[in-house]
Amino acid sequence: MSVIGNWKLSMETPFGVQTPSLAIKQEGGAYSGTLTGDAGTTPLEQLNVDGASMSFSAMVSTPMGQFSVAFRATADGNTLKGEYETMMGTTDFSGARE
Repeated sequence: MSVIGNWKLSMETPFGVQTPSLAIKQEGGAYSGTLTGDAGTTPLEQLNVDGASMSFSAMVSTPMGQFSVAFRATADGNTLKGEYETMMGTTDFSGARE
């Protein structure tokens, strides 16, 4: 399985359930991506892809300001499961291929 493609995430946050879009691309041997939510689109940083697994960080805008969020996830067919880490701790999230 591959993480390359477009995903709709579902994340439980202190501000309620958020449903950002995640896009992962491969050009040659390099990977890139974006995370798009209510506050706009941000490029992925430190993106590492290993087959069906990936990790990355992204600067996320919230009502409390902007901060970096670290993500780890694994794809299984058209589903994505993982966790994200903020200064408030680690929380599970899921996603579906669009």
